[in-house]
Amino acid sequence: MISAKVPRKLACLLKPARYKGAYGGRGGAKSHFFAEQLIIKCYQKETRAVCIREVQNSIKDSVRQLLMDKVSQFGMGHLFTAVDNEIRGTNGSLIIFRGMQSFNAANIKSLENYQVAWVEEAQTLSQHSLDLLRPTIRALDSELWFSWNPRFKTDPVDKFFRKTPPPDAVSTLINWRDNPWFPDVLRSEMTHDFIVDQDKADHIWNGAYGGTQGAILSRWVNKAERDGRIGSVEFDPNGAGIDISCDIGFRDTASFWYWQRCLGGYRVLKYDGASGMDAPEWIERIQGNLRKMGLSKLLNKVWLPHDSRAKTFQSKYTSMEQFLTAFGASHVDVVPISKKSDQINAAREVIDQCEFDRIQCETGLDGLLAWEFEYSEDNNVYSREPKHNWASHPSDAFAYGCQVMQKHKLPVPGIETKTLIVGPANEVTMDDMWAIHKTNQRSARI
Repeated sequence: MISAKVPRKLACLLKPARYKGAYGGRGGAKSHFFAEQLIIKCYQKETRAVCIREVQNSIKDSVRQLLMDKVSQFGMGHLFTAVDNEIRGTNGSLIIFRGMQSFNAANIKSLENYQVAWVEEAQTLSQHSLDLLRPTIRALDSELWFSWNPRFKTDPVDKFFRKTPPPDAVSTLINWRDNPWFPDVLRSEMTHDFIVDQDKADHIWNGAYGGTQGAILSRWVNKAERDGRIGSVEFDPNGAGIDISCDIGFRDTASFWYWQRCLGGYRVLKYDGASGMDAPEWIERIQGNLRKMGLSKLLNKVWLPHDSRAKTFQSKYTSMEQFLTAFGASHVDVVPISKKSDQINAAREVIDQCEFDRIQCETGLDGLLAWEFEYSEDNNVYSREPKHNWASHPSDAFAYGCQVMQKHKLPVPGIETKTLIVGPANEVTMDDMWAIHKTNQRSARI
């Protein structure tokens, strides 16, 4: 009889289920749990299992050594043998190790008779790989296991288990706090990591989104969350008008952020993004959004990217011309051309002064969390240019808006300022100062 100690948070995964997921930070025993359960299953009856990663360049990238450690721990060295890229049991059980990049629609059929597929580091699994794998593992009572440290809410495995899980899926969050056997050596590392870089440590140890090495804005977004600046944000009718920053294109995602300047910072009221729409459709959509928000007459400016003077959308008129016609010359302007590094610096400076509406900005914030620099496999370094993917569109639009907020700080309407002259010629009385103070309190949320 073989028994294994299991953290209470993982007990829900002991029952049969088509899809099983364990996610969280380092030290939660996710990999150890699945490794033990796989060896036990292969011991109890003949089982075929495949251990998968999105990319596996060598057997060293796999969990083979962890599985063999569990074989030794259970005293089963005489029952299992590691040969090349396989582990074989004397009862006919077989465990193989593969990278999903080696499979296509034709050769993945070789896995049809496997009872277990365990995807380790599942946060890197592509949507294509997930779609390829799911219908392939089809043996009677077969199961698909996934273990991962959350990276982005938009990662396919995260969406699958945490946003739209099928009825036959069970998953659980487990961190170091949930592991009663969390070793002291890891506790010491964790304590040090939180002292050095709280945001990165929160990702590594607590399973928080973002915090990867090449992330551009994730630590600032996470800081806004910790500071309570992501929640319910309302437009101040006594404050400034609405500014809209954007990144536009055709057959590509166009992104729009809705801003209101306020004393001491900015309210970010809404994010909107979609693909395959041209300028007239976006103009109509922006006008509709402003109507729904009750702000049709309170538009300050739509800030277009510098390339809007070109024929960005599929039209004989430029985007600039079409927006000018729709909103008027006083309500449309262009963000000056700048270096990407300047845009990133502006975003990092301004985001600390922003409040975000959690619901209306959710998708945009997901993009800011996922914005990251391109990684060079050959040089083993991150480049100075962000990766061009879905996250770059909301992030570019936000960065353009941050540049505008930096360079065009307009006074808040309704607040009259006076110059204080010190000395006998002082033009401001205490009554004047009190009146200004009361106006400021009415016109801005401090």
